[in-house]
Amino acid sequence: MISGREMQSCPSCRRSVPDGALACGHCGTALLDDALSDTMPRGSRGAVALAAAHLAAAEPAVPAAPEHAIVADLFPTGLDGRYEIQRKVGEGGMGAVYEARHTVIGKRVAIKVLLDKYAEKADVVARLLQEARLASSIGHENIIDITDFGETAEGRTFVVMEFLDGESLHDLLVREGCLPPPRAFPIVRQVASALGAAHEKGIVHRDVKPENVFITRRGDRDYVKVVDFGISKAVKPEPDAETSPRLTTTGMILGTPLYLSPEQARGEETLDHRIDVYALGVVLYETLTGEVPFHGANYLSIISQILEKEARPPSEVRSDLALSTNIDAVVGRAMAKDRSLRYQTMAELDADLARLESGVAPRARSAPPLPPPARRLWPQLAGWVGGIGGLAVAIALLLPRLLGGDEPRAEAVAAAEAPRVEPAAAPPPVPTTVHVRVSSDPAGAEVWWESVKKGTTPTTVDLPRRDDAIELTFKLDGYDDGKAIVYPTTDQEVNATLTSKPAPPPKRSTVRAPARPPRPPPDRGPTSGGEIKPSPFGK
Repeated sequence: MISGREMQSCPSCRRSVPDGALACGHCGTALLDDALSDTMPRGSRGAVALAAAHLAAAEPAVPAAPEHAIVADLFPTGLDGRYEIQRKVGEGGMGAVYEARHTVIGKRVAIKVLLDKYAEKADVVARLLQEARLASSIGHENIIDITDFGETAEGRTFVVMEFLDGESLHDLLVREGCLPPPRAFPIVRQVASALGAAHEKGIVHRDVKPENVFITRRGDRDYVKVVDFGISKAVKPEPDAETSPRLTTTGMILGTPLYLSPEQARGEETLDHRIDVYALGVVLYETLTGEVPFHGANYLSIISQILEKEARPPSEVRSDLALSTNIDAVVGRAMAKDRSLRYQTMAELDADLARLESGVAPRARSAPPLPPPARRLWPQLAGWVGGIGGLAVAIALLLPRLLGGDEPRAEAVAAAEAPRVEPAAAPPPVPTTVHVRVSSDPAGAEVWWESVKKGTTPTTVDLPRRDDAIELTFKLDGYDDGKAIVYPTTDQEVNATLTSKPAPPPKRSTVRAPARPPRPPPDRGPTSGGEIKPSPFGK
């Protein structure tokens, strides 16, 4: 059944509420429009939110129209003459998803159609087209396959993709609460593999969350498909980058607030693939504990916690589940606020999850505890210094008298009163290079960077420390050249899987067969006329 009203998601409890509501009718969270919220006195927002919650709870429900009638009204002749719409599956921020059947080959597909309010917005249409292009260009088994793109007779843009029979990770967590590590790790590892493939193509998802992780069953195991590349960004320039419309506004925050990285929350423009690493760390946190690391009554509350507050370790949040400190270390590194301290690639995160699965300690380690705030030490230090200083002055004044002098010497008093200044320790120098442990499958590949051979795998490559990406090339006879994107901000590991070249067609032999010896003339025997006499004209 479909309600005739647009819906939005509550940032706190994440349940669906009517679009335009002032507060969530389930948990009371304020959903005030940003412009309205900024004009209200700070102290009055809570009262308005509480009143709005009661109004939302008491608001009468709109009768739902029959689903088949709505579908028939929207698509009276099907879709583009090729797809017959069966039913509505769901609705997102930009479009609705329908189950459909190809009218010729009978294939079952899913079709995302832009909502009416976005049909004439060029930037939204461009974003949907970008989703189709980027998702189809990656070519990974854990990324949804997009097969067609077009426009309805009414001018509504649509994308055709494979139909997935299952549920999102969000729906699974709503039903199960949380997942045990033996089930959670394979799911997150498949997501990491898919996003890693996207990153190798220079594509950042930017909206990693449980709603965009779809789970189907293959036999007795979970099989993952990453969906919704609608706000993804190609960090490498595209051929038509100058002519394509700008899809984002400077300083605009894209993504769901609960899974935003600190650099996204600050509105930074220089974002890279490590925002996906952070978001997947939050997904792992929620999958294991059933809770997101930061809760808040509104967007600003959540963002301020992302910027300033450290998340509680999963083992502390769910002490009843006996989660190990090794899990805390992996989640903590993925969610590090400083992106240079996170996993630098999805392959690194996947490798540590594989170690956890096999019972081996991960390479990630928990950060050392922070020292107490300096202001707490100052009163004690001041007391110690004052006591020692006073004792030194007393000794300087009394010592001359004890030794027989009349008055203390001015030089001794000055020396006792002068505080000793210790030279400040020089900060340790920042390394100018990072060490990257490079491997390949198969081993023995040459590693090249900027036309310079750096070694043969497995090896350790020294690269200049910088924030810009570096592309390494792997060369091995019989295999296509492999590529790996490295952000050399800290020591890390990189692995490249090489694809073997197809075997060349067999060449036609150019060796000629040896020439046969000439055949002797046939022996015809004596003629019937008897012996041939010599010609009398021969002389």
